[in-house]
Amino acid sequence: MFFLYPNLERKERDTTVIKTIDKHFYKKLGMQLRKARQDKELSLKDMREKTGFSKTLIDLWELGQSKIKPDQYKILCDVLDIDANFEVEIKL
Repeated sequence: MFFLYPNLERKERDTTVIKTIDKHFYKKLGMQLRKARQDKELSLKDMREKTGFSKTLIDLWELGQSKIKPDQYKILCDVLDIDANFEVEIKL
C-alpha cells in the first residue's frame, strides 16, 4: 500500500490526505467559478450586486482559500447560469 505521508500515524495521515484533497478541490472549484464569471464578463462588483456576497468572499472562493457552502454555491451557479453538478478533477 502506498502512503502520501508515510512518517505520520494512520489517523494523522488520513486527516492530512483529506485536508490535501479538500484544498485541491476548493482551489479547482474556485478556478472554474472565476472562469465562468469572466466568461460572462462579470466583475466582482457585479457578482456582489447579484448575489449579496462581499467581493472579498467571492474572491476567496475563486482563489480556493475559503470553503463555499452548498446554498451559497447554488446562488453562484444560478447567477453564472452554470450547472451545479459540473465536474472538478483533482490531480495529486
